[in-house]
Amino acid sequence: MINFQKVLRNFTLAFVLVYANTLGTQIVLAAQEITPTSASGLVEADSLYQLRQYTESLRLYEQLFFEQQQASPAMLLKMAFIQESLGEYSEALYYLNEYYLVSSDEMAIEKMRELSTEHQLRGYEYTDYDLFQNLIRKYRYFIIFGICALLLALLAYAIFRGSRGQMRPYGLGLGMLLAVGLLFYVTNYPVAPSLAIIMNDYVPIMNGPSSGADVLHISEKGHRVKMTGQDDVWAKIEWNGETAYIRQSNLRPI
Repeated sequence: MINFQKVLRNFTLAFVLVYANTLGTQIVLAAQEITPTSASGLVEADSLYQLRQYTESLRLYEQLFFEQQQASPAMLLKMAFIQESLGEYSEALYYLNEYYLVSSDEMAIEKMRELSTEHQLRGYEYTDYDLFQNLIRKYRYFIIFGICALLLALLAYAIFRGSRGQMRPYGLGLGMLLAVGLLFYVTNYPVAPSLAIIMNDYVPIMNGPSSGADVLHISEKGHRVKMTGQDDVWAKIEWNGETAYIRQSNLRPI
């Protein structure tokens, strides 16, 4: 007869080791992405910003952000400030969103609310659940390694009891299964909805993924929407509590 707890123990150990190795590799690679070229570009952009040459510094910041995928919280905040000064409130809101995602600074929420109220934009409501989701996302790696540590502790306890000839409680196996399920969920599914900002004016929001569908609304730039899928060149979004579609070229995902 197959020893269920032994099989579960071996499977859990292999599962934890594979995930720990994979995540550790990802963190190392992410750290290696910061190149000397990027660092020098950031120093130059910061120098231009200090000299109040904002448009020149913005050009370098955007190059780092979009081409080299490099950004610090301070850099994102400066980009938001420059764009707001230029009157580009949709761009400012985009960078404020990105800044909030990496910093969880509630001052960014207040600034987004201020801009969205001033320009009568929708989609910038934050609930306690939204704040909780962002904390989970921000500390995702710590949570994952914490679950891995818990699983290893449970394994060590199970092995200890087995070595003394004691019966391992079924609750232990259930706890291990639940922890494995939680680990799988956290590492494979987003903990926050996919959001995007409408970046252009006079954008038609349709009731179907076709230019021949009925127009629900003509939107101006700056509104933030939740994306729930895509259909060819169309993004499926939530608008006024119902499903709608908008061309993906008019959106910038956060």
